[in-house]
Amino acid sequence: MYDADRLTQWPRRDDYLALPVVCRAGGAFHPKLVVIASEADAVVAIGSGNATPSGWHHNAEVWTMLRSVDSTVPQVFHELAAWLRRLPTAVWMEDLGRERLDRVADILTCRPAEHGPGQPVLVTTATRPIIDQLPVPNTPVTSLAVAAPFFDPRAEALRRLVDRFGPTALNLMLTRDVQCDPDALAKVVKQATTGVVTTPKSSRYHHAKIVEWTTADQSWALTGSANCSMAALVKTMATGGNCELGLVTGTQDPLIPAVPVQEIDLARPEGLHVREPGERAPSGGVLRVLGVRVNAERVEATALTDGSQAPAWLEVDGLRLGHERSDGRLHLYAGVPAPDWSIRIGGTATVCVATDTGAEIRDVVVTDVAAALSRIDRPSPLEHASLHIVIVDQAHLAALFEALNHLSTVRPDRIATPPGTSRRRQVEGRITAAVGPALLRFALGVDRNLPTPADDDILDGPDDEDDGSRPAWQDEPRTTGKASPVRSDTVATVLDALTAGQRTRLRREIEALVDTSQGWPLPAKLAVSRLVLTLVAGGLWADPADWSELLHWLVLQLWMTDQEESLNAEHAALATIGLVALRSGLDRQAKPDSELAEQFDELRQAYAEWTDWLAAVPEETVRRYSTGLSGHTLGVLFGQTDFVAELSWILGRSALQDAVDRLTDARLDSGCVVRVPAGRTTRLAVLAALDGLRDFPDTQVASDAEPAVHGWWNGRRLLLATRTGATWRAVMWSHLMTGIAAYSRGTPLPPPGRRWTASGPDDAFTSTGL
Repeated sequence: MYDADRLTQWPRRDDYLALPVVCRAGGAFHPKLVVIASEADAVVAIGSGNATPSGWHHNAEVWTMLRSVDSTVPQVFHELAAWLRRLPTAVWMEDLGRERLDRVADILTCRPAEHGPGQPVLVTTATRPIIDQLPVPNTPVTSLAVAAPFFDPRAEALRRLVDRFGPTALNLMLTRDVQCDPDALAKVVKQATTGVVTTPKSSRYHHAKIVEWTTADQSWALTGSANCSMAALVKTMATGGNCELGLVTGTQDPLIPAVPVQEIDLARPEGLHVREPGERAPSGGVLRVLGVRVNAERVEATALTDGSQAPAWLEVDGLRLGHERSDGRLHLYAGVPAPDWSIRIGGTATVCVATDTGAEIRDVVVTDVAAALSRIDRPSPLEHASLHIVIVDQAHLAALFEALNHLSTVRPDRIATPPGTSRRRQVEGRITAAVGPALLRFALGVDRNLPTPADDDILDGPDDEDDGSRPAWQDEPRTTGKASPVRSDTVATVLDALTAGQRTRLRREIEALVDTSQGWPLPAKLAVSRLVLTLVAGGLWADPADWSELLHWLVLQLWMTDQEESLNAEHAALATIGLVALRSGLDRQAKPDSELAEQFDELRQAYAEWTDWLAAVPEETVRRYSTGLSGHTLGVLFGQTDFVAELSWILGRSALQDAVDRLTDARLDSGCVVRVPAGRTTRLAVLAALDGLRDFPDTQVASDAEPAVHGWWNGRRLLLATRTGATWRAVMWSHLMTGIAAYSRGTPLPPPGRRWTASGPDDAFTSTGL
């Protein structure tokens, strides 16, 4: 949940809830809160760090961490739950945000509160100014220390702190790049008997917000999100102040004095790189769309107006959302998409929303609610690592196999689809809940591989968002910084780097996976098939004989797998690519594998019965799966193949035609006679071709050169007919049990068993009586 005016980077994924809010009275939504909770345990962190790389990694920040103990929870948990439940009355937010806040509040209060002295006290700007909630000791305050990256222009909040506590000593710690008026601060510092102004020796940006006050025997600290400003400390949300969250804690060791510092002179603060404080920019735009939410059977959008008339409808990717209801300035729009409708997002999870007046609101955040709220049973490592990283890390690979095995429990035939609902969304939702959206995208060929930001992109310097930052409105053009470099590692490059032992082990594991997945349903089969194709293309198997045999088993399994109508396109696309790749493997084998060729012909005949199903696959689906498969294994142009046309050609051929193609310069004429050019002699050329076609008994082979020779071979009997003038000399050998390979290379044939004269080649064959 974030201030709609302060989003610094658009989300890249649509499978988590990004919920923008707008304070109703115009202040900034400024709390920093993390809750990690279940009914059995909970951790709450309240602090100063924004949810940015700077706030969570690079800046100097302060967080207070609280954890539940046994059967009770700290009292603060119940106070925080009450604040979460009241929050929707003070900020504009979507219904989805209200629901999630209520859910978090329920979890925080499912166990009783632990009552006792010394617990932190929650302070907010919901009903009273934070400054009024800071306890004033009964004994004199010996010191007041304040650290903040932002002060209001007249230092009024700091002056009120000094007036409230009347400290003997005032310690003011200012970070480099502080936003303040040095002269205004100097006037307040002089009010104290002793005033010291320091800055940290470290060059880090100190974004922590701390107010500490101490007596002779006790000390307290205010930590959290509140800067030393009027909007944070003195105003409430109802009077235009910020939404702030903090904790007052009794302390043993002071925080600010623990930071190594050096004194500075506010009269000459050049070393501070002071930024002038500014006022918060007014809330932007007449119309703002807080978000687009894609549910299982419904798409919603929430619009916020400035009080003017709301649009009659909104449109998202061609889907019109009608106005459904209003809650003050907040308006809900909804529509039911067609079964084949899906939202299109690019590198960020945002869309453009059009209105009935023709206006366009850009960069509206999108959430796939089902994916965001589903509890993933066994998320695959692809959620946080690219495939090339997963396949070379044993722990990641084991986790991927476990996720694939769990995906096999998603059986589409057991998923009910109510009338009027999208079957596709039902199936995808079940897959996402089982193994996460990343493995779903991989199985469907729609991965979004995002580059890792470089250090220069995430070291983004001061990021305080209080009163002086300028918002980026939805209706303004957005500029992007330099592009993050894309890592050059691919599946092929990481496979090349494996040792021989690692390659052998990975091959063995993948082959075992294919065997294990024999009876898996289609969703898991799609993921396994794509994984194997990717590894084949990447070069895991060097010998075409090895990977061709594996691909045959894979494509055969795709044939045997039950169809699922909602995944027909993906099923047919992978079968298409697999058959074309398998044919490529057969062609690349140095020594033809007659058994595999026969099995391929049987597989081809089986798929030929489903030519309409294969031909209907969308070209875009095939392209998704073929991307990245080009290379030295399948060919550099493999990804550019017209797969539908290629498969049509393959299915229209016979095994004999394929075998003839593997012979050098041979061709099959319209009379089913194989024509071969002359070798050393016409007889040797015919013998070599007959040996190459030994799996096709009694196929007629003829030489193109003179003297004309025709031959037939059936594994035991060899018949040759040679033209001699106007007649043909027929010669037959029987019982050649060892084959004819040696005779095709020049070894003399034994004496024939029979000789005779025939009128032509056909007469020679028929006169054998066979």
